[in-house]
Amino acid sequence: MFCQLNKMFQISFMFLLTNMCFGQLNNVNKINFKLDSLINSSIREEVFPGAQVYVKIGNEILINKSFGYHTYDSIAKVKNNHVYDLASLTKVLGSTIAIMKMSEDFNLNLEDPISKYLPELKKSNKKNTTFIEALSHTSGWIPYINHHYLLKRKSGKLKRNIVRNKKSKRFNLKITENLFLRKTYHKKIFKRIRKSEVKNPGEYLYSGLFFFYVPKLVERIAREDYESYLKNIFYQKIENSSISFNPSDKSNIVPTEFDSIFRNSLVHGTVHDEAASLFEGKSGNAGLFGSAESIGQLIKNFETWSSDNFQGIFKESTINKFTSYAFSDSLIRRGLGFDKPKRKIGENYPNKNLSQQSFGHTGFTGTFFWVDPKVKLSVVFLTNRVYPTRENKKIYEKNIRSKLLDLIFENIKI
Repeated sequence: MFCQLNKMFQISFMFLLTNMCFGQLNNVNKINFKLDSLINSSIREEVFPGAQVYVKIGNEILINKSFGYHTYDSIAKVKNNHVYDLASLTKVLGSTIAIMKMSEDFNLNLEDPISKYLPELKKSNKKNTTFIEALSHTSGWIPYINHHYLLKRKSGKLKRNIVRNKKSKRFNLKITENLFLRKTYHKKIFKRIRKSEVKNPGEYLYSGLFFFYVPKLVERIAREDYESYLKNIFYQKIENSSISFNPSDKSNIVPTEFDSIFRNSLVHGTVHDEAASLFEGKSGNAGLFGSAESIGQLIKNFETWSSDNFQGIFKESTINKFTSYAFSDSLIRRGLGFDKPKRKIGENYPNKNLSQQSFGHTGFTGTFFWVDPKVKLSVVFLTNRVYPTRENKKIYEKNIRSKLLDLIFENIKI
């Protein structure tokens, strides 16, 4: 009798397990069908020519797919190992993670003024700006400086005393394959940033200017150049990592915009952001390239729920500090380096389903990643929506990122 009951229990358990697995499989099939429909219809409507999508729930990668082509001529098909210009994701996946690690290893105090480590700021209007203010975009620093406009004459031609078409001893900073910046020009760029206006410290104003100083901070605090520091601590620990500045294999690089203002060519293989291009693409503001899969591997470092996949590069307390709202008693939505959901009732940026524990970032070229610890969800979505022009704003008009998150939440049991 006991054996018979035991056998019946085993059969019932296996039946239940099979149904659970089948249900989950059915959900994955459903989400794949809807995802294909969303992305392929977006490609047909020329929201972007191609995309990569990576979705992970718990410890399981549910989606790791590529769609479309590099450009609308349908010649080079997007593959999982191809890389996109990550634009402002660099602020998090480059600059912020470097500061996070230095705060642990070198006791970098985020309440200190940045000028403590960068004496050049001590006599400027930015002498009192703290790391917390800069990372939360409450420093009052202006959003951006269009340095590339200052390289041109009224006629539209580039100034030959600053930029040349051939590399030489004096002009050795590569902007593109055919443009080289005078090697001393960085001093003028930083002088321009240093003398720029500061508006209403304490109020939210998104600014990229601080992030140009992060490579200098890494060199002075960690005694290692910015690119090597990131590679040694983070990127080389990823299996088959594609994350890098200035990737070498052009056939694997998805182009961005045809620049008719500054570079007068298709931006392909060099950074899209004009200011970052003046730093040979190695900037704290922009410059990283990578695939959705590699970014998915990198952001495991923020998945505190997963002991199997968590690489342990950061302490959990550090992750919580940077990814929480910077100000608990404010409607300002930023974390430290990370973007967060809007806090005002009725505002659903980036999506109504995401918890206030969630965090991520977006990039101008059409890139996005988001992590939600409450439901153990990580999403990476890469496109080159700026091809062939940044005037293409359909990704925002059609709310594609939020629609992607909607179908994930609607069709996967989280």
